[in-house]
Amino acid sequence: MSGRLLLALMLGVFMGALDNAILAPALPAIAEDLGTGVDRITLAFSIYSVFYAVSVPILGRLSDLLGYGRVYGVSMALFAGGSALAALSQSLEMLVAARVIQAVGAGGLFPVAQAIVGVVAPEERRGAYLGQILGVFALGNVLGPNLGGFIVERASWHWVFWINVPIGIFGVLLLAGMALPRPTGRARLDLVGGALVALTFGSLVLGIQGLERLEDLGFLSPRIGGLFLLALLAGLALILYERRHPAPLLDVRLALSPPFLPLWLVSTLVGYALLGGIVFAPLYAQVAFFLSPFASGAILNALALALGGVSGAAGATVGRVGGKRLVVLGMGLTALGLLVMAYLASALWLLLLGLFLLGTGLGLVQGPLSYLALGLAPAGSQGQVSSLVSLTRSLGAAAGITVSGVLLARRSQELASLTAGGPGGFSGGTGNLAEAPAFVKSLLQGTLGQGVLDGWRLAFFAALLGFAAAFLLREASRGSREAKAGAKG
Repeated sequence: MSGRLLLALMLGVFMGALDNAILAPALPAIAEDLGTGVDRITLAFSIYSVFYAVSVPILGRLSDLLGYGRVYGVSMALFAGGSALAALSQSLEMLVAARVIQAVGAGGLFPVAQAIVGVVAPEERRGAYLGQILGVFALGNVLGPNLGGFIVERASWHWVFWINVPIGIFGVLLLAGMALPRPTGRARLDLVGGALVALTFGSLVLGIQGLERLEDLGFLSPRIGGLFLLALLAGLALILYERRHPAPLLDVRLALSPPFLPLWLVSTLVGYALLGGIVFAPLYAQVAFFLSPFASGAILNALALALGGVSGAAGATVGRVGGKRLVVLGMGLTALGLLVMAYLASALWLLLLGLFLLGTGLGLVQGPLSYLALGLAPAGSQGQVSSLVSLTRSLGAAAGITVSGVLLARRSQELASLTAGGPGGFSGGTGNLAEAPAFVKSLLQGTLGQGVLDGWRLAFFAALLGFAAAFLLREASRGSREAKAGAKG
């Protein structure tokens, strides 16, 4: 695997990771400039999640059918083009359209990059390459929030999108003329399967996001229960249709086979544990330890640095140690980190320790989990398998964010009721808490702080379930790996 190809893959993955993390600090500035509220501007970001979930399995399979380099290059071009359109946006509608284009491009970045590693890299080096790619992914997440805040403060929110354009163009130029394995024969596109995939996963993500309004709408409302029912029915139709299709977009026989089911389960649970654990960690640091907004955001560096460092080490050793052992150890450390955060973080150093353990555990899980998936994937299915790993992890992450948000919203309502008619000037915000009266600190710790802890406790149990499921994972046998190597040759 050439250094040029590895650099192209790392640029695409870095671009996607950076974009996810860099936007949060820019939301208020974008809303103000476009003349809309922050509550409405979130549409541009929730719609991204929907189209990303839809495009991941479709582009993953298309990479198997049309060629990995071709789909990866088009994905980078789409992401860069969508970023340019977002930077030029003069209205919310234009920004939403740009985010849709970005999401479709993003669906072919991380999963297809992993598929290319699975196809091109020799098995003894595959884990190391995956570790480097995941390390770059972690770096994008570390730099994103700090860079986003710096850009908004010193320049304009438009540059949080413009920054992707030169990265994407350079990545496409690196791929140009590069010879990558291509499928033989004529590709048959399964359009009905693609529509069913879009309906299934799009409805599922929208249903998960709808849980944020669970208190207002109830689970049986069309906005929540109706979407989950639609996802279930579309999923059943997808299974029945794809089982009979000669060239299915989603090979359900492969996806639902015993070797892969525990893999999808662990991937979903690790996504839940990650986002359920970190999304409100800065808020907790503010209300529990009275840190400033900037300092509270910086605590996530403990997780991100551990994740980035351990990802590389796990990738370098997975070929010798085995993916299953590393995933079991990683899920155990993930659960331990969340245990410390949810039940023992009475001091700031304990919270940092929990985040560090969480990052270490995740670093041991993510690369080896992809290594296991690619090892089990039949020849010509690497794109589909790696996309399902990414998709299940994303669905778990969406559930982690949403459920934690629901639990925090309940505590926020409690805070609102307690402060109604209270001392003048207190709005329930978390501004400069270090100088707030003692009763305000106690009130926030007992409401918002407990809301975050509620979410961490559920994330802990998810990680514990993932630890148990990791023992069911399977390693590819040496014979099957040699057979696939022979098929590629």
